[in-house]
Amino acid sequence: MEGDGLVPGESAQADTLSVAEAARILQVKPSTVYAYISRGLLQSERSRGRSWLSRAAVERFSLRKGTPPEPSPGGSGPGDVTTRVAHIVDDQLFYRGRPATELARTHSFESVAELLWGGRANATAWVIDAKTVEAVRRLQAAMPASSLPLDRIKATTMVLGALDPFRYDLSTPSVTSVARTLAPAFIESLPPAAAPAPSGRSTAERLWSALSPGPPLPADLELMSAALVLCADHGLGPSTRAARDAAATAADPYSVVLAGTSMASGLLHGGGSSLAVQAWLAEIDSPDQVARVLGQRLQRGDGLSGFGQPRYRGPDPRGAMLLAMLPASSARPERLEIVRAAVDLVIERRQLQPNVEFALGALCFAHGMANGAGEAVFVLARSAGWIAHALEEYTLSQVRGVR
Repeated sequence: MEGDGLVPGESAQADTLSVAEAARILQVKPSTVYAYISRGLLQSERSRGRSWLSRAAVERFSLRKGTPPEPSPGGSGPGDVTTRVAHIVDDQLFYRGRPATELARTHSFESVAELLWGGRANATAWVIDAKTVEAVRRLQAAMPASSLPLDRIKATTMVLGALDPFRYDLSTPSVTSVARTLAPAFIESLPPAAAPAPSGRSTAERLWSALSPGPPLPADLELMSAALVLCADHGLGPSTRAARDAAATAADPYSVVLAGTSMASGLLHGGGSSLAVQAWLAEIDSPDQVARVLGQRLQRGDGLSGFGQPRYRGPDPRGAMLLAMLPASSARPERLEIVRAAVDLVIERRQLQPNVEFALGALCFAHGMANGAGEAVFVLARSAGWIAHALEEYTLSQVRGVR
């Protein structure tokens, strides 16, 4: 093994496996093992004309019986630490061993969040107390009217932490209690675009009312719920690494979410990228203008955010699912045509498929949502994943005696 200094030989054969042997343990094809190696999920070394893998590493990789965890970020300790929260295998995203696209069809965001936090995939509506609602509203009233949704969410996160006397209690019950307050508080921080949904309604319904000027159809709520579920986690991406690094230093859960949010606001990441997509789609008035507007953007040196996802060999399944659901919603027909024309043109000219960031931007554009609505959806959803990774890091820190 390259990382362990292990050289396969006669005295080490009990500690090494061939690709075929590793495939039998992982219950996958040998080609899938090579894919894991190419993505850095497993390491191998060539010897005697064959590839060899560490038996211990393969066994760690198979902890979830064919749904292998991903390596933890460097700030989390030894390189053999893994995460069981989310991973990608054969171009499919899994949450604790369950396909994310299937969960998006069958479960609410709240229930999936509970699953990510280590519980069962069932939950009731989340609510916050009147004192917290009042504090959030006072804060938001003092912010400039031009504040983006993400600005408001960041400010709300800091206020929630300041109000919580138990913010440094990193036990699982305390952290999950915090986690259940985040989504309703974030929604409370957004000026409602329509009549606000009652506090006991689902996160998807309340968020829709905060972002969309029109009352939702059932298909709209299904779309919003699926978007929240599919954005809840994506393994060890940049924002999750930032959140985990914060948790590894025993930062409180509010600070963990702020660390992730700061990274996610970058224009090359999920939240910021969806903002860019929404902005360039808004420059197009009709489908026949798509080529001209995109050409002008390229001429200026502007990028075309929202296409390609290096962690998948084919299309991003999250983006594909949301775009397939979009026509059944109350999206404006003329804007749907613009979205279709843009996707077709980029696929034709650049052979790049739309990713989940494009789908979020397209959802917001097609429904006439406020600027930056996609960032709000992404960060609210991903906060559930950041908390799940924080819980994992807090446990690892206790085991290593860091705290």
